[in-house]
Amino acid sequence: MARRIAIGPWLLALAGLAAAAWAQSVPSPSPAGERAAESRKFADPEAGFEIELLPGWRPESAIENDGRRALEIIYRDRSQALLKARREGIPADCDDDPPRCLADREAETSLQFRPDFQLKKRERFSTAIARGALLTFTFRRVGKPMTGRYYYLQTDDQTVWTLRFEGETRFHDTLRYQTDRLAYSFRPLP
Repeated sequence: MARRIAIGPWLLALAGLAAAAWAQSVPSPSPAGERAAESRKFADPEAGFEIELLPGWRPESAIENDGRRALEIIYRDRSQALLKARREGIPADCDDDPPRCLADREAETSLQFRPDFQLKKRERFSTAIARGALLTFTFRRVGKPMTGRYYYLQTDDQTVWTLRFEGETRFHDTLRYQTDRLAYSFRPLP
C-alpha cells in the first residue's frame, strides 16, 4: 500500500516566499529600464546640437565629398539605422508652417526620385522646445527595401533642424520608439 505525504499549508507558504525572494534577486529583463539607465547625453559643438543617445547608438565623423566633416549617428550597423542632422534656414515662402513646408518640399523635389519611393505618412508633432513635422517613407537602395523617417524641428523663428533617419526596412521599422525618443531629446546648442 502506497503511503501519501501531506504537504501542510505552512510548507506551501514557505515555497511561495522562497519563489518571491528569488524573483526579486533576478534582474528585470525590461528593456525600458535598461534604456533609461544606459542612455547618455551627447553634444557636438561643431555640429551645433546635443541629443540623448540610447544603447546601440554611437556617433561617428565622416568626410563629405566637399571635404567637410559630417556627424553621423549610427545604430549598431549603418544598414540598421543612420541619423544625419542638418540645420536649415526658413525660406520666405514657408512662413505659416515651416516644418510642414520644408517636409513637403523635400518629398516633392528630391525624395520622390528615389527608386520605388512611397510616402507613407505625414504627421505633425511638438516637443518641449520645438514644433515639427514627420515624413515616413519607403524606397530602395541597391535593391534593398529601405525606410526613411525625417523629423523637421522648428527651434526658433529662423531655423528648422532636419533629423534624417534611414535604414533597411527590416531593422528600421522596429526602431520607431527609439527614433522618436532621439528626436524628442534633440536640443540645439547656443
